[in-house]
Amino acid sequence: MVTSRAFNLGVSAAVSVAILLGIFTIGGPNAARRDMFDLRRYENLTQIAAALHCANWRILQPQLPEKLDLESIRAYCGGIEIQADVLVDNETNVPYDYTRLNETAFSVCAVFYDAEKAMRLNYQGYPRWNATFNPDTGCITGRIR
Repeated sequence: MVTSRAFNLGVSAAVSVAILLGIFTIGGPNAARRDMFDLRRYENLTQIAAALHCANWRILQPQLPEKLDLESIRAYCGGIEIQADVLVDNETNVPYDYTRLNETAFSVCAVFYDAEKAMRLNYQGYPRWNATFNPDTGCITGRIR
């Protein structure tokens, strides 16, 4: 009877320690929530960069749009299937920072908790085309031609 009780206490203590170690290692629900927001930010930035890259070269306008909104992107690259929620941060509802560097180069940025981790966790990997992601600034910088 005593050994059974000691065994149960030992197992309970071991399980409790394992749960606590797991929470400290993973970071708990708040860290998971931050990772989710960052992953969505990274995915949004890559979708925006893809829309600005405009794979439909027959419709591509000679210059990048002046501002980043649904109408500008659709006019710039006709038929592009981008949704309005991709253009705003899903946590803060603030539009992403878009800068038209010149007629053919752009930068689109977000504020991340951990941009490098978001880039690693993303299943799509790094941005393609003539675009690069800088985790230090949280920006994708790209060129259309």
